[in-house]
Amino acid sequence: MLFKDILKYLREEKDLSQKELATACNISPTCICQLETGQRNPTGSTLVSLADFFCCSIDYLLGREDDFGNVTVVGVAEPLPPAERELLADFRQLPDELRHRARTYMKKLVELYKEETAPNVTVSAVPPLKKKNTGQFPA
Repeated sequence: MLFKDILKYLREEKDLSQKELATACNISPTCICQLETGQRNPTGSTLVSLADFFCCSIDYLLGREDDFGNVTVVGVAEPLPPAERELLADFRQLPDELRHRARTYMKKLVELYKEETAPNVTVSAVPPLKKKNTGQFPA
């Protein structure tokens, strides 16, 4: 169910007009109308006001949770394979500066891979990285 439908359902369940709901939540009547017709998306403060008024969660208003509190998230990605989980765990241990370097290095590897696999393209060998005694990952 979409936010606009949930909002209208909750308002009608309490037998309120759009103007009455707007007054109770300190929101303009035009905003309520636009929210219910899908012409406008709610702001964070609007969601908080509505959730407080209807005594429900923001997840419920957004259609991510049912009446019993069960969260339903659509489009959840499949779990990462073990090698990717290990890579992510290693990445998370790095300080910000090294994370930046790791991302840059990964982008360069992807570019090289694309060049190598592109048809009719010759790619020269990549020189090996020289180890520096700085204690940091090479750029």
